[in-house]
Amino acid sequence: MAPLVLTPVCDEVLSVPLSLSVEHDVSRGVWYVSASGLGPGLSASSSGRLQSLLRVKVAQSGEPDHDELPSISGDYLVLGDEVRFTPHFPFEPGVSFRAILDLRILRQLSAVETVTRDFSFPAPEMPHEASEVIEVYPSSRALPANLLRFYVRFSTAMRRGRVEDNVEILGPDDRPVPDVLYRAPVELWDHSVTCLTILLDPGRLKRGVGPNLVLGPPLIAGQQYALKIGAGMTDVYRRPLRDIFLKRFIASEAVRAPVELEEWSVRSPAVASRRPVELIFPRPLDWAQLRRGIAVTSDRDQPIGGCVKIDRDERRCCFTPDAPWASGSHRIYVSPNLEDLSGNTPTRPFDGPLRTEGKSFEETARRWITFVV
Repeated sequence: MAPLVLTPVCDEVLSVPLSLSVEHDVSRGVWYVSASGLGPGLSASSSGRLQSLLRVKVAQSGEPDHDELPSISGDYLVLGDEVRFTPHFPFEPGVSFRAILDLRILRQLSAVETVTRDFSFPAPEMPHEASEVIEVYPSSRALPANLLRFYVRFSTAMRRGRVEDNVEILGPDDRPVPDVLYRAPVELWDHSVTCLTILLDPGRLKRGVGPNLVLGPPLIAGQQYALKIGAGMTDVYRRPLRDIFLKRFIASEAVRAPVELEEWSVRSPAVASRRPVELIFPRPLDWAQLRRGIAVTSDRDQPIGGCVKIDRDERRCCFTPDAPWASGSHRIYVSPNLEDLSGNTPTRPFDGPLRTEGKSFEETARRWITFVV
């Protein structure tokens, strides 16, 4: 994100050493608004009062009345005499924001009742190339009929609010198939606003529930479909996509079994090398969750740093260590929430019985794989 631009806090004298600032959490890669030096009255504030104490709004030039400005949503954290506000979605470049601290909520005596700070993140220099879709996951041509989600990656940060009118599933006749996608109240972008998550309607995927009984499953095995991303999607520079994007696929049979670690294959690297350890799966796994759902440790359970590469239509995951492998036994821990393309995990199927042979999948699921270097 571009450098932060701040407008100075009002320079009237306060009765407390107060600071209203915008800070960067490097570990999480997010910006937040901090109000510190608020004194002992802060601890007495309830969570409901925090939203009145510190607000962040979209600022509009020539609009001095704070109450007329649209608010943005976020989470609050109290640390001693400090309140932190982290937006649910990153501060958008090119937009002016106003942080408003209302000292009346704390009943503090001060020369001013409210303190404000305007800030913005300038939009980065506009690239010469028009924005485009660069990747779609799952990447396979054949996808299960009970597919749960797509991930669409764009070459440039995008603007929100365009998904409902520009993302749809086309049927075999290239006409839109109604009621296939779940229209989330809030679009599901990552922090960079370059990766969009698109969900198929879970109510139609789960057998025996209302939408499934009324409308049937969203996809039919054996039928050809296409995910369409319309050119009406615009980037942060208000430019439309270079072209309409289509990912064509065929619906294969639904998958309703938990992820079985016993079915995975492991290829161990050579000792003292930085060659990757390879995991090969019998069926594709969820691209985004696979990136964060696997951890590698030594025989003493010491975490091993490294990077993950996913390929072969999400059927292979390679972990390359930061330092050469030591001789001995190692473990690959697998998140119990790691999903395949249909939402099945090692501990449960997305749509199926929760128990087998008298035991739950939670009780029988493996949590790690051992390999020897």
